[in-house]
Amino acid sequence: MKNFKIFGGTILLLVLLSGTCIFYAFKIEPYRVTTNKMYINEKSSDVLKVVQFSDTHIKEDFTYKNLDKVVNKINEQNPDIVTFTGDLYDNYAKYHDNDAIIKELQKINSKYYKIAIYGNHDYGGGAVKQYESIMEKSGFIVLKNENWYIATDTNKKILFTGLDDSMLGNVLMADFTKVYKADYDILLTHEPDTADLFLEYPYDLVLSGHSHGGQFNIPVIPEINRRAISTTKLASKYSDGMYKLGSNTKVYVNTGIGTTHISARFGVVPEISVFTIYL
Repeated sequence: MKNFKIFGGTILLLVLLSGTCIFYAFKIEPYRVTTNKMYINEKSSDVLKVVQFSDTHIKEDFTYKNLDKVVNKINEQNPDIVTFTGDLYDNYAKYHDNDAIIKELQKINSKYYKIAIYGNHDYGGGAVKQYESIMEKSGFIVLKNENWYIATDTNKKILFTGLDDSMLGNVLMADFTKVYKADYDILLTHEPDTADLFLEYPYDLVLSGHSHGGQFNIPVIPEINRRAISTTKLASKYSDGMYKLGSNTKVYVNTGIGTTHISARFGVVPEISVFTIYL
C-alpha cells in the first residue's frame, strides 16, 4: 500500500508538472519579450545602435495588441536604426488587421531609419499585395534586393543591403561594389542559411530570422529542438544567436516574436536583438 501511494503521488506530480509546462508553453512564454544585447568592435567611441525584430506572425491569437510590448521594448533602446527581417503576418488570408498594425508600427522610433525586408510569409495568403504598403505606411523603407546608405552625424557611411525572400521571392545581389564604399556593411536576409551564398561579399554583419529557434528548446530533450530546426527550410545550419562566417563576417539569427504552425514556445523566449556597433 505504501509503495502504491508513492507511485500514485509520483504520477500526480508528473501530471501537474506536465500541465504546468503546457500552460506555460501556450499561455505565457509566447507573450514574453526578452532583449538580447550584443557589442561589436569595442574599439571606438563612435557608436551605432541597431535594433532588430523579426517574425511577428500576427494572427488571431497574437494580434496588434501584443505588439505594444514589442514596440515599447524597442523604443527603450533609443535605436539609431530599426530593422525588421520579415514575416509580418502568419497567414494573411486567414487573419489581417492592417490599420491596427500600421498604427502600432508607426510608434516605433529611430534616430535615422526603419528598414524592412520580405519573409516567406509576406508572400503567401495574398500578403505580397499588401506587405510593402503596410510597412511603408508604418514608416519603414522596404528593401528588395536593394542597397540603402545611411550617413551618421559623425559622417560615417553605413550600408544596408536588403535581399528578397529566398524561398518565395527572387534573390539578386544589389551592386556589391558599394560594400567597399561604406564604413560598415549590414546584409538583411530572412532565411539565415542564405548567408552562405554571399561569402564573397565582405559584409560585416548579416541579420536574419525565420528559424524561431525551433520554438522549443527543452534541455533534457535536445532532440525536440534539433527536429524542429531541421524541418525549417534554410535555417538548419544557422538557427539562433551569433555565428562567425568566414574571417570577418558575423551572422545573427533572431528567434522572432511570434509563432507558426503551433502557437507555443518553450525555452525560446521571443526576442528583440540590440547591436551596439563601434565604428
